[in-house]
Amino acid sequence: MIRLKLKSLFASLFALVPMLLCAVLLSGCGEKQFDSVLTIDGEPVDPATYRMYQIQSYFEAAQQVSSLADTIDGVNAVEWINRNTQQLLRERRYYDQTFEQIGLSFTSAEQEEIEQASAESWASAGPVYLRNGVDQQTFFAYQLSAARQNALFDQFCADLTDEEIRNYLDEQFVFIEYVQLPRFDVSGDPLGEDELEELQTLAQNTLRKMRSGTESFSAACAEAVSDSYALGGFSAPDLNDTDSYIFSSYLSRLAGNENVAGLVEEVGKTAIDSFGSYTDEQFILIFHRLPNWETEDDFEALRPSVLWQMRGADFEAQGAAVWENYTLQTDAEALDWYQPQKLDLSAPTEQEQNDFAQGQTSNSTDPLVTESNRSD
Repeated sequence: MIRLKLKSLFASLFALVPMLLCAVLLSGCGEKQFDSVLTIDGEPVDPATYRMYQIQSYFEAAQQVSSLADTIDGVNAVEWINRNTQQLLRERRYYDQTFEQIGLSFTSAEQEEIEQASAESWASAGPVYLRNGVDQQTFFAYQLSAARQNALFDQFCADLTDEEIRNYLDEQFVFIEYVQLPRFDVSGDPLGEDELEELQTLAQNTLRKMRSGTESFSAACAEAVSDSYALGGFSAPDLNDTDSYIFSSYLSRLAGNENVAGLVEEVGKTAIDSFGSYTDEQFILIFHRLPNWETEDDFEALRPSVLWQMRGADFEAQGAAVWENYTLQTDAEALDWYQPQKLDLSAPTEQEQNDFAQGQTSNSTDPLVTESNRSD
């Protein structure tokens, strides 16, 4: 199956916009002023392609900062976006070239899957991409490049058996559902000793109910959340909606996760389908340890993420040995024109939606995959 791992932009296109809303949104960013913005390894990158990857970099920045005036890894967010855009374009050049050089191709079924996913993405967010100078053909080319990367990574991992992948998943990760009982009040101050003692008793009683089977995890946690929030002066979430107070997460035992190391250790000592708790400075966390996967569908859904944990760094290192040596020539005037501050990723207006719908009806262009990418 082809996974458009890199990256499902359309799903988060509007959700992430407010995070960097203080960026100055200027008009005219989609107007073509230059034939190319930069050249990588002798290949000119046209403005539409540059904008496509710049939008991806913008979203990656929005996951780390709330303003273009902030810094990422000590670099101004705008400059970080510019550098990351160039990096993504280096990777694109490598994956597209390597896919062709080693003779990989997509089957008709895989091609159809790519086309369908790309068409659905475009139908969802096309007006915003068009506003920012990204046409349908460029958008589809981006999706195709992502599919090529996925295919190359699958080949890179082809020697791994399902048993090895499952063993790695079970050795390196634990899966829990949990609730958090705050150890601070609505003002952000720590609870007093009496309140903390009451909170601890509340957590112990909640665990006792679940372990005895007198109450389900969700029912016992609803009571605990309601009572603990009252202790701190908080308004309780909607207890009729378990998604509002019960969360789930895979926790990694891998090195470099010191911030959750204590929790991971505690969960690791807890049998699957059993309950436990963990206390840090901010919360008492009550958890239910779940199996990492139960059905084959569950495992297949997890496979790409597990494989990336197993081999992702090696895969990228192999590519970096090539793409870091690509020559990069930039057009300073073009880069200045296509600054990320000029992106306008706000939701489409009614007029834009109508114009887009009419264009979709009259345009049956299918620019995605050429015959050279297909194998039956």
